[in-house]
Amino acid sequence: MPLLLLFILAVLVFFWAHKVELHQFQINRHDVTLRKKISRPLKILHLSDIHFALPNVMLSRFFNRLAAEEFDLAVLTGDIIDCEEGIHNAVENLRKIKTRYGFFAVFGNHDYYDYRLKDIFLHNFPGQSKPEALNPTDILQAALEGIGIRVLRNRTEEILAEGTPVLIHGLDDPTTGRASIRETLASYDPAKINLLLTHSIDAFLDISEHEIDLSFSGHSHGGQVRFPVIGPIFTHTTIGRAYVDGIVTLKGAVCSVSRGLGYGRNLAFRLLCPPEAVVLNVFGV
Repeated sequence: MPLLLLFILAVLVFFWAHKVELHQFQINRHDVTLRKKISRPLKILHLSDIHFALPNVMLSRFFNRLAAEEFDLAVLTGDIIDCEEGIHNAVENLRKIKTRYGFFAVFGNHDYYDYRLKDIFLHNFPGQSKPEALNPTDILQAALEGIGIRVLRNRTEEILAEGTPVLIHGLDDPTTGRASIRETLASYDPAKINLLLTHSIDAFLDISEHEIDLSFSGHSHGGQVRFPVIGPIFTHTTIGRAYVDGIVTLKGAVCSVSRGLGYGRNLAFRLLCPPEAVVLNVFGV
């Protein structure tokens, strides 16, 4: 009898993780305060790790929810697509987002590589070689820029938010060796608000204290599978388990680490780690 109960429990947990929790999309809202003055609070939408692939009706409905709001700024921190087929669905959903000052994105490892089933085991951890199949990153970038999303690959753009100068530093993917933090921060100005978009929070290993005011990252999926007490088994970060998700402080920066909205198409499950979009209300001193 105990073995039968364990089997039934395992089946129920698998069903929940594979069929239910994947679609339990959340909008998690946080108030954060920076050390600098801001003319008025900024409402920023943070998306990450959507892994667009084939059409997903539930995900599209969630983007309709997001479309009902207007944001000052939207940022997308990599793993936008999972495969080339996802480009069309990315465009159709991301174009729904409305912003006052712009929508900015950086790339993650899945935007560069099409991870097949074998790649999960052979090419999915630091130090391993890269997958053989490439995603058409330049086509993805052109498609995103065609709907007004500015893709930052080791470069910076500046916006004026009600007169407040904000530098948006976009770091190319650290996990595939394309990041150049010094090139990205070449326009750094301590007198302005400095935002960093990076696929992985591990970029902070090469950042100085108080160099960044506010950062956005993903990649970890919050662990994607978490267990009571134990928490996530895999974090995909070397900087520490404390930085796998949520609003954290690191080297003087307020950091938004997203659990992401999606999953690799060969890892279609989430457990105790529902997908999320993050909305920050950013205040100044």
